[in-house]
Amino acid sequence: MGGGCGPIQGGAVMVPRSEPICFRCVCVVAVVLMILLFPASASGQVAAPSPPAAPPPPATAPSNQTQGASVFLAALRAQNHVKYSSSERFQEAVDEVEKFLSSSGVQLRKDPLRGKFRVEGTMSKENEIRIAQDAGATYLLQLIVERPQTAWMALTMQCFDLQGTMLWEEKGRAANQLTAAGHVQKTVKKLVAKLTPRLGSACLPVSASTKSNPTQDKDKN
Repeated sequence: MGGGCGPIQGGAVMVPRSEPICFRCVCVVAVVLMILLFPASASGQVAAPSPPAAPPPPATAPSNQTQGASVFLAALRAQNHVKYSSSERFQEAVDEVEKFLSSSGVQLRKDPLRGKFRVEGTMSKENEIRIAQDAGATYLLQLIVERPQTAWMALTMQCFDLQGTMLWEEKGRAANQLTAAGHVQKTVKKLVAKLTPRLGSACLPVSASTKSNPTQDKDKN
C-alpha cells in the first residue's frame, strides 16, 4: 500500500483495502471514545469535593415565661371561718402570706379601687379575673381562709391564668391542738413550705434582681 497505513487485522472492525484509514486517525478516535466511556475517576482524576454543609444556626436561649409577670392576690374568707373564728385571724393570716410573697420578690398588683383585695365571703371567678386584668396582673392567686372542724385554720392557695384555668393548688393546715395559740403562724408556715419550691414559676414569678432569702423557714413540720 501507499503512504497510508494498512488495514487493521485481528480487531473487531475490518477496513476494506480500498478505503485505507490513517493509523493516527484511529488513535484519535480511540482516545475520544475512552474519554466519553470512562468516568473521570477511572482515568486517575480526583473528583472535586462537595462544598461543606452550612453550620446549623445557633440555638436560641429559652425565654423566661415568667419574666415581667405579676400577680393579683385575692383573699377570701370562707363561711365556716366567718362563723367559727374572727376577722382578726383572717387578716393576720393574709398579712403573713402577703409578707412572704413580697419578701420573696413576687410582684403583687393592687386592686385599683380597694388596694388590698380581701372579701368576707365568696366571689365568682369571673369577677376576680376581671379585677386582676384591671390591675394589670398576669396571674390570679386566690387565697381561701377556712376553719374546718378538725383544725383551727386551713389555707388553700390556687393559681389561675387569666382564662380561668387553674394551674396548681397548695394547702396548709395547722395540726390539731388543744388551744388556738399560734395556730395562724403554724398554718402559714405549712403553706409557705409548699409555696417556696414554686417560686419563679407560674403565679409566683420572682424578680431577677431578688435573691432568695436564706432565712426563710422551709421546715415542713
